Amino acid sequence: MMNREIDGVYRSVNSFSHALAVQRRHVLGWGALCGLVLAWVAAPLQSAPLNFTNEAIARGVPFRVGFNYHQVGAGNMLADLDNDGDLDILIAGGLGGAFGLYENDGSGFFTDRSLGSGLAPMINASGLSAADYDNDGDLDIHVPGWFEPSKLYRNNGDMTFTDVAAEAGVNLSAPSMAAAWGDYNQDGWLDLYCAVRTFTDNVEIENHFYHNNGDGTFTDVATTLGVHAPGDPSCLPAFFDYDRDGDDDIYIGTDKGTTDGLMLHNKLYRNNGDGTFYNATYEAGVEAWIFCMGIAVGDLDFDQHFDMYLTNIMQGNILYMNNRDLTFRDDTAAAGMESLRVGWGTVFADFDNDTHLDTYVCNIQGANRLYRGKDVADWPLVDEAPEAGVDVFWDVYCVSVGDIDGDNDLDMLVGNTNRRVNLFINNSVDAGKNNWVRLRVEGTQANQQCVGACVEVEANGKIQTREVRSGTNYKSQDEFTLHYGLADAEKITEVRMYISGNQMRIIKNVPVNQEWTLYTPDRLGDVDMDGTISVDEIRAAMLARTGPGVTLTPGNEIFDMDGDFDIDSDDIQLMGEGILNPSVR
Repeated sequence: MMNREIDGVYRSVNSFSHALAVQRRHVLGWGALCGLVLAWVAAPLQSAPLNFTNEAIARGVPFRVGFNYHQVGAGNMLADLDNDGDLDILIAGGLGGAFGLYENDGSGFFTDRSLGSGLAPMINASGLSAADYDNDGDLDIHVPGWFEPSKLYRNNGDMTFTDVAAEAGVNLSAPSMAAAWGDYNQDGWLDLYCAVRTFTDNVEIENHFYHNNGDGTFTDVATTLGVHAPGDPSCLPAFFDYDRDGDDDIYIGTDKGTTDGLMLHNKLYRNNGDGTFYNATYEAGVEAWIFCMGIAVGDLDFDQHFDMYLTNIMQGNILYMNNRDLTFRDDTAAAGMESLRVGWGTVFADFDNDTHLDTYVCNIQGANRLYRGKDVADWPLVDEAPEAGVDVFWDVYCVSVGDIDGDNDLDMLVGNTNRRVNLFINNSVDAGKNNWVRLRVEGTQANQQCVGACVEVEANGKIQTREVRSGTNYKSQDEFTLHYGLADAEKITEVRMYISGNQMRIIKNVPVNQEWTLYTPDRLGDVDMDGTISVDEIRAAMLARTGPGVTLTPGNEIFDMDGDFDIDSDDIQLMGEGILNPSVR
């Protein structure tokens, strides 16, 4: 079928031809005819449809997901597990409890590394999340178990893993669902929140919140901190800074809302900034008396505050828009995103690089949805999953998003049940036509991936806000690199980084259509992460020197001490001051 853009052009050409015929018959004046031509040229073309192709088998990922109804879905992961700069794949819930581990060759084609990986079969593996819990520079893997001990796989650095859950104290055996990581007390060590579907088969175990002790072990502090959601059958947690005060809050999705006479609903725990929490659920208006299964977090209306989309298996999904005053409003009907299917995993992502976040929704007993984003004033949104080729009809629980093939648009790894996994490669015309920027945030050895950092990109009068999150969607993990579609913006006005510990950095002159690494203030100039700036590092900066106003090249961002995206005498001087007095950094 001819797409809308081409069809629109053909209609315009036909109209133009008809106008010429009329001109010949009625001797239409040249002024009127030229006006018609100019109006046709100036008329904006409609956006091309989103377009994806399922290339799982062709790219070397023929993984077959087994029967995963017991644990209501087994997770997906897109993460750089071998530290080579591209996204590898991990999938749980294979036949016989197998994991599928696939190494990316840098172009989006994969080699099966499952055999010998150390990832032992797990019959009821539930979610997947990635985090550098031991601060050794590579991503480790957490796997909740459904009535079997959870796993914490330490990354050995060579695409093999060792289970250390027992010695770490996180081998929880319960009806465990999803988990997420965040540094709630900002000590540089990532902590782990595990959701438990309490009272399943009369099991009374509640949610666990594991404080990272910094020595390879964890201590459960959920009850002590009052964030255990007592009595709730919790499905998933989400760390995000809903009040934009510089620390991550916790939102918990709860199953069985309002049923069986139980007063069950979602919970929002606000971080007080001192290692304690406050139950802000009712004040914020986010109880959501639903069967909550998925949580997507993102800024849909460019107001620098995060909104939420919650999937439901009864009576429709919910879109909560942030009012910027510690409260939310329900805008589901205005957005046209009720969906009214049995919803599970969901994610916000800009698939066409037009600045607007699109929304993908996994469903069972009905096709998946893809709501194309647009300005709030132009709502409601429209489900374009059939046109995009991603309306998977089989029972799907999980989705992960990232740039798999390095072509600067976002692809999707979408699960399945009793069938092969879906690897949807983004071929959307607009994604290739529009501008973009990708930002990898890097800090010191303590929380090097900067989980919890918020980064604002301002371009063409719009401010887009993203947060680095670990454990996202439903039981799944997205890439850590932050992706921003820029539409026709050719210049980024400013990038603002807000990092845990109340650090802030402003960066200017960041070029579009490039992936950049942005360093936290305490990491600048310190290439080897030893906490000081050495003479050798100053020499390296001098070799990379560009001079004032000349944009640096990728790989040298760490020497841009003053945030103007060049390396000149000002940066060299600041590095020298760092040697004499490291506290200046």
